[in-house]
Amino acid sequence: MNEFIEKNRPLLRSYCIGARIIGWLLIIMALIVAVVKPLYGFQVDNKFRLFMIYSFYQQLALSFVLLGLIVLGLAQFVRYLHESEYQPGLILRHGDKILYLYALALIVGPVLHYFFQMKVFGYAHIYSLLLSFLAVLLPAVARALIFVGMAKVLKRMVPMIEESKTLV
Repeated sequence: MNEFIEKNRPLLRSYCIGARIIGWLLIIMALIVAVVKPLYGFQVDNKFRLFMIYSFYQQLALSFVLLGLIVLGLAQFVRYLHESEYQPGLILRHGDKILYLYALALIVGPVLHYFFQMKVFGYAHIYSLLLSFLAVLLPAVARALIFVGMAKVLKRMVPMIEESKTLV
């Protein structure tokens, strides 16, 4: 592994810089989506629909922030791999919790959306709403399980890398 890192040090450095840029852009976009977008362009008479639109933007912002933190954690991980003096950053030390939170947000989003649709459309279209809910929920659960697995791997991998750095 050390040979791979030494051979690809410039590539890893460029990946680290690119991941940091993308991570910060995602977080900045989340602030724009959460704060600026709901303030402009809402001319809805129904308060419930306004709440539904606003909650959609809030959930979108939350997923942008969490994804941005994951990408910044990936940048810290790559930097931790290719720089011998670098210690794991805050995001990398708590990356498993961020991944768990993102997995939870992936599942909660479709559930909340389903309940909002039930409130808007009522029980008259319950079968079509249930089918659309399942069509959205099943891939979300699969993605959430992938992120839970990544969190478990990360939790075990960082101490192993730290131990291997102290042995060399």
